[in-house]
Amino acid sequence: MTSEEQTQLARSFIAAFNDGDWQSLEKTICPAVQYQEIPTKTSMRGAAPFLELCKGWKSIMSDCSGEVTHSLVSGDTVVLEVTWSGTQSGPIQTPLGEHPASGQFQKTDGVQILTMSDGKITGIKNHFDLLSMLMQFRAIG
Repeated sequence: MTSEEQTQLARSFIAAFNDGDWQSLEKTICPAVQYQEIPTKTSMRGAAPFLELCKGWKSIMSDCSGEVTHSLVSGDTVVLEVTWSGTQSGPIQTPLGEHPASGQFQKTDGVQILTMSDGKITGIKNHFDLLSMLMQFRAIG
């Protein structure tokens, strides 16, 4: 893949999540995709569990979306800077227990490191400011 094709695949991945288009999202990832969510220490392998995790985030913030603000390609890796935003419309599990829907809007910066092979995303490392998100939801203060 060219750098441009890799960047387009990465942006399509984010756009499919934004739209809640799970079929299109699944088309961007390999069946054995490896996912790591650094702030929550979540790690999984496979498209099905990853799609369920994405649906879980949408259940917390039905309007959750990411805006890609910068991208960088090096070899088989695409790094995206993403600004995530959304309103807490559902409960979220925190280290202090479940925090009910607050109706609070949050905006959080993050970085996703995507590894690609054969036109699919094979690995995802997701870094974002969970502390800031929870503070904006008034789950912690």
